[in-house]
Amino acid sequence: MQAADFDLGAHGILSVTVPDDWSINGKAVNKPDGTPIGYVFAIKPRSDANAKCLLTFIYSTNGAPNKEVIRKEVLSITEDFVSESVEKKQNLKDFSLQKGYGGYCLFTDASLVGKKASPGEYKVMGSGQVQPVDNVRGVVSLFADEPDGMEMKAMIKIINSLKAKPSNAK
Repeated sequence: MQAADFDLGAHGILSVTVPDDWSINGKAVNKPDGTPIGYVFAIKPRSDANAKCLLTFIYSTNGAPNKEVIRKEVLSITEDFVSESVEKKQNLKDFSLQKGYGGYCLFTDASLVGKKASPGEYKVMGSGQVQPVDNVRGVVSLFADEPDGMEMKAMIKIINSLKAKPSNAK
């Protein structure tokens, strides 16, 4: 396992633990005037496994993590995936962050069942949100070929490892 820290400026330091056979790349996102507005991450296996995780943090003024607000937003943003999915319903699951809250839903693409997915085409998609610290909300997108496969489990474990601490903490 490898630990990676990312400086979110005034919003603290984000730490994440990633398996050695996965990579994580991140970069700050700024408004045209240079004002920081968030951070984006791409997490993927170093192998040719067909999986990836995209994580986009937006700096906000929404305060402390609120489980019910996040749960409602996850259900709202995943509504459109239900009709094309094998599941035909939203199964809201919780991320197990050390601090803060996160939730997600997984959907299996009904049109790809029994077929081999092409690279970059995924049988399973997960969508959710995390808030590991006050005023920082993250949108999580998970892509893999099996809902219970080792890649999906690894990505969920990576998200669960998210920790934020104040910039001035040692």
